Amino acid sequence: MTIYSRPQCGLCDEAKQSISKATKKLPSFDLLQVDILLPENKEWFDKYAFDVPVIHFQTAENSPVHKIMHHIHEKDVVQLVESSLNETS
Repeated sequence: MTIYSRPQCGLCDEAKQSISKATKKLPSFDLLQVDILLPENKEWFDKYAFDVPVIHFQTAENSPVHKIMHHIHEKDVVQLVESSLNETS
């Protein structure tokens, strides 16, 4: 799972809390946090400057990327992960 966010973003903070709560209900997964304001992340800034927070979830390198954005709640994270895992079953 990857969360694209930026500093001083209330929705980003809420999304991170939602991920934290959801992890207690889900199989373990790696979480990468990407600050889109860092120069090395310009590609993601160009793509998501007005959409953060954005969460990508991918079950394997060659599988489709599923994403959710904006107002992200715990149930959204759980649903994203579960639907992605069911797709690969």
